[in-house]
Amino acid sequence: MHIHHDHVGGHSHDHSHEHTHDHSCEGSCAGCASKCEHTPMEELMALMQYMVNHNAAHAKELADLAAQLEKAGNHAAFEQVMAAVSDFEKGNMRLSMVLAGLK
Repeated sequence: MHIHHDHVGGHSHDHSHEHTHDHSCEGSCAGCASKCEHTPMEELMALMQYMVNHNAAHAKELADLAAQLEKAGNHAAFEQVMAAVSDFEKGNMRLSMVLAGLK
């Protein structure tokens, strides 16, 4: 999966994320097609895990941005971005709980 988006400050960058999940094929499905078929629920769970990890990475990026705002002397902006990080993490925690309930 390849995602392109703009970031604060007018710059943009690409995120390349692979959709991966654990299964018994030792990381390669070559030669074992019948063993590597996944149910729709397994695929959904793999996608949920990907989203939880992806969201955690973006929360870290936002926290890093907040730290830069604090360093630049804009404490009010720092506090607002950190509040957004907290909200983001709460949402991700809900997704993690759903995922745990599916396992």
